[in-house]
Amino acid sequence: INNEIHKITKPTYFKEIPLSDVFQCLNHFGIVALQEDQTEWSGFLTGGVKKTEQVYFDLGWVEDKDSDKRYAVIKNAALALSYFKMPSGKYEIISYVS
Repeated sequence: INNEIHKITKPTYFKEIPLSDVFQCLNHFGIVALQEDQTEWSGFLTGGVKKTEQVYFDLGWVEDKDSDKRYAVIKNAALALSYFKMPSGKYEIISYVS
């Protein structure tokens, strides 16, 4: 999974945070990023202008292939995402599953 995420976030600067691309990569492996209530994560990221922001997403397996609403929490892994908005307006991104 990390090799595939690295292909998305390889040392390149982004106009926006490629969160949907990283989530699609996870989804390819049957994994989703979760919110606190174990539903699929939805929202937006803020900050990263004056300091590097770090976000950790809980992960879950899709239990029922016919319904994307049920997830089994993966207790020993999380998606880490760090981002910084440079003066140019582009983002530097580091992301991996730990």
